[in-house]
Amino acid sequence: MKLSTMRRIDYFVGVPATFLLTLLVRLLGRRRQRQLRGEPRRILFIELSEMGSTILASAAIRRVQERYPGAQHSFAIFKKNAASMRLLALFDERHIFTIRDDSLGHMAADVLAFVRFCRAERIDTVIDLELFSRISSILSLLSGATTRVGFHNYDGEGLYRGEHLTHRVHYNPYLHMSQNFLALIEALEVEPDAIPLPKQFIPVQPPPLQVATNAEAFAYVRRELDACYPLTPTHRLVVVNHDAGSLLPIRTWPTEYFADLVRRLLAADRTIVVVLMGISEAEESARAIVARVGDPRCIDFVGRTRTLTDVLQLFHQAELLITNDSGPAHFASLTPIKSITLFGPETPVLYGPLGPDAVHLFANLACSPCLSALNHRSSPCQDNQCLKQISVEEVLTHALRLLDHSGAEAASETQARAAST
Repeated sequence: MKLSTMRRIDYFVGVPATFLLTLLVRLLGRRRQRQLRGEPRRILFIELSEMGSTILASAAIRRVQERYPGAQHSFAIFKKNAASMRLLALFDERHIFTIRDDSLGHMAADVLAFVRFCRAERIDTVIDLELFSRISSILSLLSGATTRVGFHNYDGEGLYRGEHLTHRVHYNPYLHMSQNFLALIEALEVEPDAIPLPKQFIPVQPPPLQVATNAEAFAYVRRELDACYPLTPTHRLVVVNHDAGSLLPIRTWPTEYFADLVRRLLAADRTIVVVLMGISEAEESARAIVARVGDPRCIDFVGRTRTLTDVLQLFHQAELLITNDSGPAHFASLTPIKSITLFGPETPVLYGPLGPDAVHLFANLACSPCLSALNHRSSPCQDNQCLKQISVEEVLTHALRLLDHSGAEAASETQARAAST
């Protein structure tokens, strides 16, 4: 479904549904909740719509699993995003529940299946990682869990999604999302009436644990790269994720900027090979960049990765990723690759990829960020000056600095890995 359609459903169906379900919970469930609430034994996380947020939530998920090692841990996510969860290897496959969002009929059928799943698994605790989404709120209620943790708006107007949470956590737009996610976890350990939750310091989180190389996928990606350009051990790969996708095209740096950047990178270092990555909808813009650059060292690699595992193996073989604010920026933190992420409609304060070699560029315009949890990522902007005012020169300067810093050591490691496969 289109993002605009999902927003309308979330509002016009979600608001009355959460209101009615909240009333039902209060009428029927109050005594049962007092009797059954205790240490979590069967925990369900809900994070449906953002693959990058799944990576940022990994520290919070691990904290729960370490704190309650004897509990059963499950995860609910949109089917199209489930690969990001599987990358982290935090859940047994039979405890990952996927929901289709390609049509209203499929979603309704999967919601019913979700209720059966939760009853079969006897879920007692739900941790809703979504930001003010009504569908995740509805799923929390339908799960039957007696402990429900999620973000709450307290005295803020709008963003209603029921009043059923047993642990209402204050969403803080001045903290990184990894810290906000950890706030949900810490709320489980404190008195729920001490609102707003939680009243404690939560430190900035370290980058997520890295994903090791996969021999088969690593070799496949290398063969595909060699088919595009005759690579040698001296070549240095720079991956460019030039298209932020059709759901939020406002997050895309202009195509002509990317073309100019690639052209100048190739001119600055004859050993650099630029790899344009992306899904099929990025094909047209990739062809436009290749045509503008006019250099065989600019490779159109769009559509050549089969899975997210392939994407990570591409990152394992490259020195630098330059990307719009999108999922690959966070996937990069699972590998040793350095990265430059271009922010504008959203802010790196909340969503900056974690890690010492992750550079976040942001023009700090008065109107930016204009996409947030408070407007369900809906902006009237038709001219993303917040990205256009990040100059090619600024990105190039950071790119060359990061490349010079890594240099020959990364090239020799890439050569060794390629030789071993």
